[in-house]
Amino acid sequence: MRLVKGIAALLYIGPLLAGLCGFGWSMVFSFTAIFVVWLMVLRPEQWPSTPAEWLTGQAWLAALAQVLSQLLLVGVLFGIGRGLGGLADIGTVDLDPMLPLSVSFLAIPLCRMLWDAREAASQGYFLDDEAEAAHSGNAAGVAASAIIPLLNLPDTAPDAAATAAVAEALDVPAADLRLNALTAALANPSRSHEALRRALVFWATEPEIVAPGQVAESMANAFDIANGNLDLLRLYVPRAMALISAFPTRASDFPEPGRLRAVADNLPASDLPAHVQADLSDGLRALARSVEAALGPRPVSVVPDAPLRAKSTPRTA
Repeated sequence: MRLVKGIAALLYIGPLLAGLCGFGWSMVFSFTAIFVVWLMVLRPEQWPSTPAEWLTGQAWLAALAQVLSQLLLVGVLFGIGRGLGGLADIGTVDLDPMLPLSVSFLAIPLCRMLWDAREAASQGYFLDDEAEAAHSGNAAGVAASAIIPLLNLPDTAPDAAATAAVAEALDVPAADLRLNALTAALANPSRSHEALRRALVFWATEPEIVAPGQVAESMANAFDIANGNLDLLRLYVPRAMALISAFPTRASDFPEPGRLRAVADNLPASDLPAHVQADLSDGLRALARSVEAALGPRPVSVVPDAPLRAKSTPRTA
């Protein structure tokens, strides 16, 4: 990304050089065309994406605004170059006009080789906040597509292979969107996906994920995925207890204490021995207490006392 922004400087050097060398203002239109093509390649979110969109009046107005803004920018750069040339008394330089045009045009293929805007957006990388906001509408759809291979994992997949697949799929800046999509897809306990559920619990309860807080509410999502399966809850609870003790500042990523107690009081039916289920309930309650302690005391809203009214005393004759 830094290389792309550095190479983009070539785009602006062209009109500055042309103005400095004293070329005529007619070159402004050639530079404007180059600037517009650069925008189309590096910032496709600013342009209509389908032929149908191009047929709308709003799209044409937006495109016209983009072209006019680039025309103004090139004019300013060209004017600055001519001003500097005048101050330095350079005059008209015998230089091929194609040279400054080539300098600006070179920025297009170089930046495109380094940066694919749509591919970068699918992995959660954006040039700036504006690009991120423009792609946010498609982010959920991209996340849903990215998790399909995980949902196709067989129940008999080895833990190592499933965990590796989960780690690879979630090793992107948009991991929280993908984890949310997985949690929603696995919300129905009747869907097995046993290997995937175990792999997600393993991945989300790794210290490398929890400590930096790189995936918001990863522990809460892991609890949602494990809920309804006592074997997964027995895997989740001791790992969660160790993590809340080691990283109490990440308590906000854990499930709410009330939810933990509710599950502890209403464990689903299971063939596990009664004492094992009792130990699991105790573990969930202990985790709830630990999360509460890490979150700290909640502010108590104080209701102001009603103003005292003076008692009326009977009037004596």
